[in-house]
Parts: sequence; structure tokens; C-alpha cells
Amino acid sequence: TGSELFKSWSYRGILKVTILLRAATQLMLLPLLLRWNRFLGVPDAAWVVTVVAADSVVFAWRWIPKQVMGAHLTPRGMEATMLGLTAGTFNMAAILSSYFGGFLLHSYGVRPVGAVGESAALANLWKVQVLAAFAPCAVLFLLPALIPGKSQTEPLIEERPESATYRSAFEVMLARRTAAPERP
Repeated sequence: TGSELFKSWSYRGILKVTILLRAATQLMLLPLLLRWNRFLGVPDAAWVVTVVAADSVVFAWRWIPKQVMGAHLTPRGMEATMLGLTAGTFNMAAILSSYFGGFLLHSYGVRPVGAVGESAALANLWKVQVLAAFAPCAVLFLLPALIPGKSQTEPLIEERPESATYRSAFEVMLARRTAAPERP
């Protein structure tokens, strides 16, 4: 399982690997979209079930460390608030990805209406799938700046664990502003 596999890994390492694995599982839909699975003798349903199962495992491997990190970063007594913020963020991301996906489908001319023999309307669907698969990889360069390099078993807040903002960039900026001498 993921908990045993990634036990000693850093958050950054887990996210790098799972983001790339998720791109790979999303790309595994290309043979279905391009009908290559038929040449291999694999029925559509079997291909989809296999790909979705693999994708779900990788999604969980990526999701759980993020939840653990959130739990480590949550000050005592704020757990319900953090859970609400996490759920809201996830829901907003799902809505935005639906809109962006719709935009991509429209931009690439993928507009089926359900009529018989309209496979030409799906000719560019594979291109949209490639973009959707690689889109999460765009955040890989941000991982060193945004994700701690600690493992899931290490505490993330060591100084003043009751505060989630102690020595944050915003707090430091406010401290500088209040400590700055007034000019005549």
C-alpha cells in the first residue's frame, strides 16, 4: 500500500512521483481513444476498468500525503475549519477543471451531439486527453517553494505549534511595517 511504500519519502518526493504517475495513468486512455486496444484484442470495458483502477490507486497515493501534511499544519482546535477549507478547495478545483475541460473540448472541436456516425466529432479528443494528462505537471517546478522537504512522520510546525502563521511571509511583512521608523 501507499502508506508502507512512501513511509520514509518526503512530501516533495511523493508528489513528484505521483503527479508523474497520474499523468501516465491518464495517458493510458490514449489507446482507447485512438482505438489501438481493438488491435491488441482488449475490449473497451476491460481497458477502461484497468485504467480507472490504476488511476484511482495513484490518486489515493497523492491525496493521502496531502491530507497528512494538512493535519500536521493545522493548529490544535482548528481541525474542523481546516477540513472545511480543504473540502471547499477541492470542490472549487473540480468545478474549475470542468470549465477548463469544457473550454478545451470546445476549442479542439470536440462537440458530439449523440448522433449515429459522428466519430469525426471525436477526432481531436485524444489531444485534449494529452493536455489534461500533462496539465498537473505544470506545478512540478513549484514543489520546492511550496511543499516542505520533510517526511510524513516529521512535525512540520516545530516553533509555536498553536500558530499556523508564525514567521509566515505575511507576518514578517507586517512586523517590518510596524517596526519601520516613521519619516518626518
